Amino acid sequence: MTKQAITIPIMLFKTPCPTTTSDSYHLMLSQQYSALSFSYQPRFISVLTETYDITDLVPVIENGPDRWDGIIVTSKRGVEGWVRGVEVFLDEKGKGKEKEGGWDQVPFFSVGQASTDYLYSADIHSSYKPRPVSQMFDDPPKSAGSLSELVLGTSPRNRKKGFQNQGSYLFLCGDKALDEMPTTLKERGRHVKEAVVYKTSARKDVRQQLESIEKQISKGWLAFFSPSSAAVVLPLIREYRHLWEGWKIFAIGETTKRYLEDEAGLGVHAVADKPNAEGMLAAVKIVDEKSLGESPNQSE
Repeated sequence: MTKQAITIPIMLFKTPCPTTTSDSYHLMLSQQYSALSFSYQPRFISVLTETYDITDLVPVIENGPDRWDGIIVTSKRGVEGWVRGVEVFLDEKGKGKEKEGGWDQVPFFSVGQASTDYLYSADIHSSYKPRPVSQMFDDPPKSAGSLSELVLGTSPRNRKKGFQNQGSYLFLCGDKALDEMPTTLKERGRHVKEAVVYKTSARKDVRQQLESIEKQISKGWLAFFSPSSAAVVLPLIREYRHLWEGWKIFAIGETTKRYLEDEAGLGVHAVADKPNAEGMLAAVKIVDEKSLGESPNQSE
Protein backbone atom coordinates (compact mmCIF):
# COMPACT_ATOMS: atom_id res chain seq x y z
CA MET A 1 0.00 0.00 0.00
CA THR A 2 1.40 3.41 -0.99
CA LYS A 3 2.13 5.79 1.87
CA GLN A 4 0.26 9.06 1.80
CA ALA A 5 2.65 11.99 1.45
CA ILE A 6 3.06 14.07 4.61
CA THR A 7 3.41 17.84 4.43
CA ILE A 8 5.54 19.30 7.21
CA PRO A 9 5.11 23.04 7.87
CA ILE A 10 8.15 25.19 8.60
CA MET A 11 7.72 28.64 10.13
CA LEU A 12 10.67 30.75 8.99
CA PHE A 13 11.13 33.68 11.36
CA LYS A 14 12.87 35.87 8.82
CA THR A 15 12.08 38.37 6.11
CA PRO A 16 12.10 36.80 2.61
CA CYS A 17 14.73 38.18 0.26
CA PRO A 18 14.15 39.57 -2.28
CA THR A 19 10.58 38.18 -2.46
CA THR A 20 8.81 35.19 -0.93
CA THR A 21 8.83 33.06 -4.08
CA SER A 22 12.43 33.87 -5.01
CA ASP A 23 13.93 33.53 -1.53
CA SER A 24 16.53 30.75 -1.41
CA TYR A 25 14.89 29.11 1.62
CA HIS A 26 11.49 29.02 -0.09
CA LEU A 27 13.00 27.55 -3.26
CA MET A 28 15.00 24.92 -1.40
CA LEU A 29 12.29 23.83 1.02
CA SER A 30 9.49 23.81 -1.56
CA GLN A 31 11.17 21.22 -3.76
CA GLN A 32 9.43 17.86 -3.98
CA TYR A 33 11.63 14.84 -3.21
CA SER A 34 10.09 11.82 -4.93
CA ALA A 35 11.99 9.29 -2.82
CA LEU A 36 10.57 10.70 0.43
CA SER A 37 7.13 10.24 1.93
CA PHE A 38 7.11 13.85 3.15
CA SER A 39 7.57 17.36 1.81
CA TYR A 40 7.93 20.80 3.37
CA GLN A 41 5.64 23.79 3.38
CA PRO A 42 7.63 26.92 4.26
CA ARG A 43 5.96 30.06 5.55
CA PHE A 44 7.70 33.32 6.35
CA ILE A 45 6.96 35.30 9.50
CA SER A 46 8.77 38.64 9.16
CA VAL A 47 9.99 39.63 12.61
CA LEU A 48 12.51 42.45 12.34
CA THR A 49 12.85 45.60 10.33
CA GLU A 50 16.21 47.22 9.63
CA THR A 51 17.12 50.90 9.49
CA TYR A 52 20.50 51.74 8.01
CA ASP A 53 22.67 54.53 9.39
CA ILE A 54 26.09 54.90 7.80
CA THR A 55 26.89 58.33 9.32
CA ASP A 56 29.95 57.01 11.17
CA LEU A 57 31.08 54.75 8.33
CA VAL A 58 31.48 57.39 5.61
CA PRO A 59 34.42 59.15 7.37
CA VAL A 60 36.13 55.76 7.74
CA ILE A 61 35.83 55.18 4.00
CA GLU A 62 37.07 58.71 3.32
CA ASN A 63 40.19 58.16 5.47
CA GLY A 64 41.15 55.19 3.34
CA PRO A 65 42.11 51.55 3.94
CA ASP A 66 45.75 51.82 5.05
CA ARG A 67 45.23 51.27 8.78
CA TRP A 68 42.95 48.26 8.43
CA ASP A 69 44.01 44.64 8.48
CA GLY A 70 40.55 43.38 7.70
CA ILE A 71 36.85 44.07 7.47
CA ILE A 72 34.59 41.71 9.40
CA VAL A 73 30.85 41.07 9.14
CA THR A 74 28.63 38.44 10.72
CA SER A 75 25.58 39.05 8.54
CA LYS A 76 24.72 40.21 5.04
CA ARG A 77 23.25 43.39 6.50
CA GLY A 78 26.75 44.47 7.50
CA VAL A 79 27.85 44.27 3.86
CA GLU A 80 24.71 46.10 2.76
CA GLY A 81 25.72 48.89 5.15
CA TRP A 82 29.20 48.98 3.61
CA VAL A 83 27.79 49.28 0.08
CA ARG A 84 25.48 52.10 1.17
CA GLY A 85 28.41 53.87 2.80
CA VAL A 86 30.53 53.63 -0.35
CA GLU A 87 27.65 54.93 -2.47
CA VAL A 88 27.12 57.94 -0.19
CA PHE A 89 30.86 58.69 -0.12
CA LEU A 90 31.22 58.54 -3.89
CA ASP A 91 28.12 60.69 -4.39
CA GLU A 92 29.53 63.36 -2.10
CA LYS A 93 33.20 63.78 -1.20
CA GLY A 94 34.46 60.93 -3.34
CA LYS A 95 33.32 62.16 -6.73
CA GLY A 96 35.86 61.24 -9.37
CA LYS A 97 37.63 58.79 -7.02
CA GLU A 98 35.79 55.65 -8.05
CA LYS A 99 39.00 53.86 -9.03
CA GLU A 100 41.12 55.10 -6.11
CA GLY A 101 39.59 53.18 -3.24
CA GLY A 102 42.30 50.65 -2.52
CA TRP A 103 39.91 48.67 -0.33
CA ASP A 104 40.33 45.65 -2.60
CA GLN A 105 43.64 45.03 -0.80
CA VAL A 106 41.94 44.69 2.59
CA PRO A 107 41.03 41.12 3.65
CA PHE A 108 37.34 40.40 4.13
CA PHE A 109 36.00 37.96 6.74
CA SER A 110 32.39 36.83 7.19
CA VAL A 111 30.16 34.02 8.44
CA GLY A 112 28.78 31.90 5.61
CA GLN A 113 28.70 32.64 1.91
CA ALA A 114 25.82 35.13 1.60
CA SER A 115 27.88 38.19 2.54
CA THR A 116 30.63 37.36 0.05
CA ASP A 117 28.09 36.77 -2.71
CA TYR A 118 26.38 40.08 -2.00
CA LEU A 119 29.69 41.96 -1.98
CA TYR A 120 30.67 40.55 -5.37
CA SER A 121 27.30 41.39 -6.92
CA ALA A 122 27.14 44.92 -5.48
CA ASP A 123 27.14 47.74 -8.02
CA ILE A 124 30.19 49.59 -6.67
CA HIS A 125 33.69 49.85 -8.15
CA SER A 126 35.92 46.89 -7.43
CA SER A 127 38.45 49.13 -5.65
CA TYR A 128 35.88 49.52 -2.86
CA LYS A 129 35.25 45.80 -2.48
CA PRO A 130 37.38 44.20 0.27
CA ARG A 131 39.14 40.99 -0.79
CA PRO A 132 37.68 37.79 0.73
CA VAL A 133 40.41 35.55 2.13
CA SER A 134 40.74 32.24 0.31
CA GLN A 135 38.90 30.23 2.96
CA MET A 136 35.78 32.32 2.31
CA PHE A 137 35.44 30.40 -0.96
CA ASP A 138 36.62 26.96 0.14
CA ASP A 139 35.16 26.58 3.63
CA PRO A 140 33.61 29.78 5.03
CA PRO A 141 33.21 30.05 8.82
CA LYS A 142 29.93 28.70 10.16
CA SER A 143 29.82 30.67 13.42
CA ALA A 144 31.29 33.65 15.25
CA GLY A 145 33.74 31.28 16.94
CA SER A 146 35.13 29.86 13.72
CA LEU A 147 35.17 33.37 12.23
CA SER A 148 37.37 34.53 15.12
CA GLU A 149 39.76 31.64 14.54
CA LEU A 150 40.02 32.50 10.84
CA VAL A 151 40.87 36.13 11.63
CA LEU A 152 43.42 35.12 14.26
CA GLY A 153 44.97 32.60 11.88
CA THR A 154 45.47 35.23 9.16
CA SER A 155 48.57 37.38 9.59
CA PRO A 156 47.79 41.12 9.74
CA ARG A 157 48.81 42.63 6.41
CA ASN A 158 50.32 45.73 8.06
CA ARG A 159 52.80 43.65 10.05
CA LYS A 160 54.85 43.27 6.89
CA LYS A 161 54.87 47.04 6.41
CA GLY A 162 56.20 47.76 9.88
CA PHE A 163 53.07 49.53 11.08
CA GLN A 164 52.92 49.89 14.86
CA ASN A 165 49.12 49.68 14.74
CA GLN A 166 49.05 45.97 14.00
CA GLY A 167 45.93 43.88 13.83
CA SER A 168 43.25 46.58 13.42
CA TYR A 169 39.87 45.38 12.17
CA LEU A 170 36.68 47.15 11.16
CA PHE A 171 33.62 45.23 12.35
CA LEU A 172 30.45 46.25 10.49
CA CYS A 173 27.53 45.29 12.70
CA GLY A 174 24.04 46.05 13.95
CA ASP A 175 23.01 47.65 17.20
CA LYS A 176 22.16 44.27 18.75
CA ALA A 177 25.30 42.43 17.72
CA LEU A 178 26.70 40.01 20.30
CA ASP A 179 30.18 40.70 21.62
CA GLU A 180 31.54 37.14 21.38
CA MET A 181 33.69 37.66 18.29
CA PRO A 182 35.14 41.13 19.04
CA THR A 183 35.83 40.09 22.64
CA THR A 184 37.77 37.04 21.48
CA LEU A 185 39.87 39.13 19.10
CA LYS A 186 40.60 41.79 21.70
CA GLU A 187 41.65 39.16 24.24
CA ARG A 188 44.16 37.89 21.69
CA GLY A 189 45.69 41.32 21.13
CA ARG A 190 43.80 42.49 18.05
CA HIS A 191 42.20 45.93 17.82
CA VAL A 192 38.54 46.01 16.77
CA LYS A 193 36.53 49.09 15.84
CA GLU A 194 32.82 48.42 15.78
CA ALA A 195 30.89 50.46 13.23
CA VAL A 196 27.13 50.15 13.74
CA VAL A 197 25.66 50.45 10.24
CA TYR A 198 22.10 49.27 10.90
CA LYS A 199 19.57 49.06 13.71
CA THR A 200 16.91 46.41 14.11
CA SER A 201 13.51 46.70 15.73
CA ALA A 202 10.51 44.43 16.05
CA ARG A 203 7.79 44.69 13.46
CA LYS A 204 4.43 45.75 14.84
CA ASP A 205 2.52 42.98 13.05
CA VAL A 206 4.36 39.92 14.37
CA ARG A 207 1.46 39.01 16.65
CA GLN A 208 -1.03 39.36 13.81
CA GLN A 209 1.10 37.17 11.57
CA LEU A 210 1.20 34.42 14.19
CA GLU A 211 -2.53 34.70 14.89
CA SER A 212 -3.29 34.33 11.18
CA ILE A 213 -1.90 30.79 11.15
CA GLU A 214 -4.74 28.29 11.13
CA LYS A 215 -5.10 26.39 14.40
CA GLN A 216 -5.55 23.02 12.74
CA ILE A 217 -2.22 23.12 10.94
CA SER A 218 -0.07 20.03 11.51
CA LYS A 219 3.00 20.40 13.70
CA GLY A 220 6.38 20.98 12.12
CA TRP A 221 9.36 23.30 12.61
CA LEU A 222 9.93 26.71 14.18
CA ALA A 223 13.06 28.07 12.46
CA PHE A 224 15.09 30.81 14.11
CA PHE A 225 17.79 32.84 12.36
CA SER A 226 19.12 35.16 15.06
CA PRO A 227 18.93 35.74 18.82
CA SER A 228 17.30 39.14 18.27
CA SER A 229 14.41 37.71 16.24
CA ALA A 230 13.99 34.85 18.70
CA ALA A 231 13.71 37.35 21.55
CA VAL A 232 10.73 38.93 19.77
CA VAL A 233 8.96 35.72 18.80
CA LEU A 234 9.33 33.51 21.86
CA PRO A 235 7.18 35.56 24.28
CA LEU A 236 4.35 35.43 21.73
CA ILE A 237 4.86 31.71 21.17
CA ARG A 238 4.54 31.14 24.91
CA GLU A 239 1.29 33.13 24.97
CA TYR A 240 -0.16 30.66 22.48
CA ARG A 241 1.54 27.61 23.96
CA HIS A 242 -1.43 25.38 23.13
CA LEU A 243 -0.83 26.05 19.42
CA TRP A 244 2.92 25.47 19.40
CA GLU A 245 3.50 22.61 21.81
CA GLY A 246 5.14 19.69 20.03
CA TRP A 247 6.81 21.75 17.31
CA LYS A 248 10.51 21.09 16.68
CA ILE A 249 13.10 23.87 16.95
CA PHE A 250 15.67 24.71 14.26
CA ALA A 251 18.60 27.14 14.66
CA ILE A 252 20.59 28.55 11.76
CA GLY A 253 23.88 28.41 13.68
CA GLU A 254 25.62 27.87 16.99
CA THR A 255 25.09 31.43 18.24
CA THR A 256 21.33 31.19 17.79
CA LYS A 257 21.35 27.67 19.25
CA ARG A 258 23.11 28.85 22.40
CA TYR A 259 20.60 31.66 22.83
CA LEU A 260 17.63 29.31 22.45
CA GLU A 261 19.09 26.79 24.89
CA ASP A 262 20.81 28.99 27.46
CA GLU A 263 18.61 32.10 27.48
CA ALA A 264 15.24 30.71 26.42
CA GLY A 265 15.56 27.23 27.92
CA LEU A 266 14.46 25.45 24.75
CA GLY A 267 15.66 22.18 23.30
CA VAL A 268 17.04 22.59 19.77
CA HIS A 269 16.37 19.65 17.46
CA ALA A 270 18.47 20.70 14.45
CA VAL A 271 21.26 23.15 13.60
CA ALA A 272 22.48 23.95 10.11
CA ASP A 273 26.02 22.78 9.37
CA LYS A 274 26.26 25.73 6.99
CA PRO A 275 24.19 28.89 7.57
CA ASN A 276 22.23 28.77 4.33
CA ALA A 277 19.18 27.15 2.77
CA GLU A 278 21.03 23.97 1.80
CA GLY A 279 22.35 23.61 5.34
CA MET A 280 18.89 24.05 6.78
CA LEU A 281 17.28 21.48 4.51
CA ALA A 282 19.97 18.92 5.28
CA ALA A 283 19.59 19.44 9.05
CA VAL A 284 15.79 19.18 9.29
CA LYS A 285 15.59 16.35 6.75
CA ILE A 286 17.87 14.14 8.86
CA VAL A 287 15.61 14.61 11.89
CA ASP A 288 12.40 14.00 9.94
CA GLU A 289 13.78 10.93 8.21
CA LYS A 290 14.48 9.40 11.61
CA SER A 291 11.16 10.39 13.17
CA LEU A 292 9.15 9.13 10.19
CA GLY A 293 11.14 5.93 9.78
CA GLU A 294 12.78 6.88 6.48
CA SER A 295 16.12 5.43 5.45
CA PRO A 296 18.63 8.25 4.81
CA ASN A 297 19.65 6.53 1.58
CA GLN A 298 16.14 6.94 0.22
CA SER A 299 16.58 10.69 -0.13
CA GLU A 300 19.74 10.50 -2.17
